[in-house]
Amino acid sequence: MELVDVPIFLRDYVVDEFDRAFQELGLDRNDQSSDLVVTIAYEHVNLNPEQQDINPFVRPESITEELNYIAVIDISMRETTTGNQVWGGTISRMHFVTPGEYMHEDRARAAFLYTFRDLLNNYPIMD
Repeated sequence: MELVDVPIFLRDYVVDEFDRAFQELGLDRNDQSSDLVVTIAYEHVNLNPEQQDINPFVRPESITEELNYIAVIDISMRETTTGNQVWGGTISRMHFVTPGEYMHEDRARAAFLYTFRDLLNNYPIMD
């Protein structure tokens, strides 16, 4: 599994819940001998042009306004031997974050798992 630009505080949630949803399909993760490389890439898109230079994960006390952005996670699966993409999907969520707000782990984990299950619902399982 490769992570691209996934914020440090999200990495465990994303990896754990994606692994869980992946295993529910009957697939196992094996980093030493894998048929697929799974890449999970994160991007945030600020919705307010005046906030383009504000990182939503670093909140100096001087920033007192609500931040509005879309968090986008793109997932691709490529064959290890050829590099050919065999599957991909994207999830996204709008965020409206007020100063002092923080992410709640329990709700985040449940939301990631639910979303990854839904996304992987169209993954082509070969018998």
